[in-house]
Amino acid sequence: MSAVAWWGWVLAVAAGSIGALLRTWLVRTLTKRPLPFGVLAANVVASVVGGAVVADRVELGPTWSLVLIGGFCGGLSTLSTLAADTVELWLENRRRDAVGNIAVNVALGLFAAWGAWSLVS
Repeated sequence: MSAVAWWGWVLAVAAGSIGALLRTWLVRTLTKRPLPFGVLAANVVASVVGGAVVADRVELGPTWSLVLIGGFCGGLSTLSTLAADTVELWLENRRRDAVGNIAVNVALGLFAAWGAWSLVS
C-alpha cells in the first residue's frame, strides 16, 4: 500500500468538515416524519461517493481515497445519529418505524454503493 501524501491528511480534515456541515444541513432541512430523512439522505450520498471511489481507487490512489472516503464520507455519514434517531423512534412506541429506519438505511446504502461501483467500474 502506498503512503498518503502529507497534504492528503489536511484535505481529509477539510473534506470531513464539509461532509459534516452538509449532514447537519440535511438533518435540519429534511423532515423526521415518518423517518429521519436527513440522516438517510446523508448516508445514501456517502454510500454513492464511497462506492464510486472504491471502484476507481487504483486510479485515484491512496491520498484521494482517504480524502473522499475517510474525510468527506466519514463526515457526511453517521451511524451515531442513525442509532440515536432509531432509539428515539423506539421510545416513542414507533417500533415499526424504528426497525424500518435501520432496514431502509442499510438497504439503500448498500444499493447506492453497489450502484455507484457498478457505474464507475
